[in-house]
Amino acid sequence: MSQSEFVRTMVQAGRKGLEPVTAEPESPGSNPGGNGLETRVLELLSADTYSWDELLEAVSDDIESRLDETLEQLQADNRIRYSGRHGGYTTTGDGDSDGN
Repeated sequence: MSQSEFVRTMVQAGRKGLEPVTAEPESPGSNPGGNGLETRVLELLSADTYSWDELLEAVSDDIESRLDETLEQLQADNRIRYSGRHGGYTTTGDGDSDGN
């Protein structure tokens, strides 16, 4: 995973929030995505000691699972499909403004 992919993954994780644990209202501030990643890291470290690689794996597993579930659901809804010709996932064209 490149550094830019890692940063993008972590930003997305922060925006989605890994596991909301508080009922505090979201406030517009310097962290609009909330503290989901911070909360998850603190939960992990409260139980054990982790290296950088172990922490990355622990928080990435959730991202991979959610991505897999999302891709499956989008395919089931016929909104995306896997295209070998395009080398990856693509929209089906339903509601896609550029016609892909």
